[in-house]
Amino acid sequence: MDNKRYFSIGEVSRLKNVTIKALRYYHDIGLLIPAYTNPDNGYRYYTMNQFIDLDIIKICKQSNVGVKEIKALFAKADTDYLKLYLEQKNEEIHKKIKKLEELNKRIEILKAAIHSSENELMNNGFKIQTFEKRYFLSLPTQGGELNEIKSFDKLDEKLGEFSINTFQYGLIYSCHYDHWEISDVFRLITSDDYRLLKDTSNVSEMPKGEYLTINCTRDAEMETFQSVKEYLEKNSLKCNKVYMFYLVADVFNQYNHFSQFQISLKPTP
Repeated sequence: MDNKRYFSIGEVSRLKNVTIKALRYYHDIGLLIPAYTNPDNGYRYYTMNQFIDLDIIKICKQSNVGVKEIKALFAKADTDYLKLYLEQKNEEIHKKIKKLEELNKRIEILKAAIHSSENELMNNGFKIQTFEKRYFLSLPTQGGELNEIKSFDKLDEKLGEFSINTFQYGLIYSCHYDHWEISDVFRLITSDDYRLLKDTSNVSEMPKGEYLTINCTRDAEMETFQSVKEYLEKNSLKCNKVYMFYLVADVFNQYNHFSQFQISLKPTP
């Protein structure tokens, strides 16, 4: 052994946070060969110059690069190629980070929707609530569950990759000559998506202000909507649209769901 500073396999393991088993494996496959191996006892020793090689191996492994590809990279032994390779991996990682951030945002939005829905279900009867300005995309539909499902599919297709799912969606009841019927499906969209889609047809605003709300189960939707109409008549309130939101609560109950009717108390122009 010459006068260079050598590090035992145990020291390298501690200094570079890599297992001894991995270092032995890298040696066996010819990926990282120790600078010196004692012929008497087989002990492996590494120099500090090899630490950068180990750093590159670790970065590649953490980027899910296979051993064969790493070996080919070392066999090429071209620093310019390595720079381009690392730049490509850096770009791939940024894309993954962006996707993970979007996934995390969707998870947070879903958690918030469930929490909000559960809070709403604590309210009984009619209640007046104040909402901030909201935005939504809607599409016409015909009555009947199958038609509504098809319309929601078209709606989500129209939104495509622009929209981060807000998990707030429902039906619009419209009044024509004192006759009420389900006219549209809708999904709330974020303010960022609204800026991207505002010139698209069927994108609208729900104004900030007070809304009359009432909750119900799926089985009681028609009965509750009748109560809504009676309430409007009794209190001389005029409107031509009623929004029915599906509440994200008890989501695994396939036989029933909770909904909330919302009616803007802003005077109809």
